[in-house]
Amino acid sequence: MKVKSTMMAASMLLFLLVLAGIVTATTTDNNIRLPSNGAAGETDGNKQAKSRPWECCDNIEMSVLKIYPPRWRCNDEVKQCAAACENCLRLVPGGEEDVFVCDDWYPTTDPGPVCTPRPWGDCCDKAFCTRSLPPICQCADEVASCAAACKECDMVESSAPPRFICRDHFTGEPGPKCA
Repeated sequence: MKVKSTMMAASMLLFLLVLAGIVTATTTDNNIRLPSNGAAGETDGNKQAKSRPWECCDNIEMSVLKIYPPRWRCNDEVKQCAAACENCLRLVPGGEEDVFVCDDWYPTTDPGPVCTPRPWGDCCDKAFCTRSLPPICQCADEVASCAAACKECDMVESSAPPRFICRDHFTGEPGPKCA
């Protein structure tokens, strides 16, 4: 009985010392592994961040999985997938035109820029957006003239000199502030 309890105490002590890092287990691999020479894109068991599989995306989709960072997929129909896309799907096999979609899910907090220009231009000080992902935004800046991409440009009443507001909606981030 005394031998069993002594052996059990010794085993527990050895286990605790290994956990504390005082006693280390010996390995046959004495090489130091850097992230650049890890096994097939892995570092410490985690996947390395690969480059975004699209350059820009208008039809972005966020995965329903509640994980961080969120996973994104670009559902834009393109004539050729970006070079970083690993799973490029042809939509209409045997059709007149080749149309592809990149089916890669990309983990990031920044899914990248949109391809279509914002209707109000590159910046907006008074943006109003929904809380959806991606948001649907409208810019209420009063400007001297609407941007070329704006389809619905209204003149502000009783403004001297004349000022205009672009009433278009845009699916995506509103862009940086002008001021």
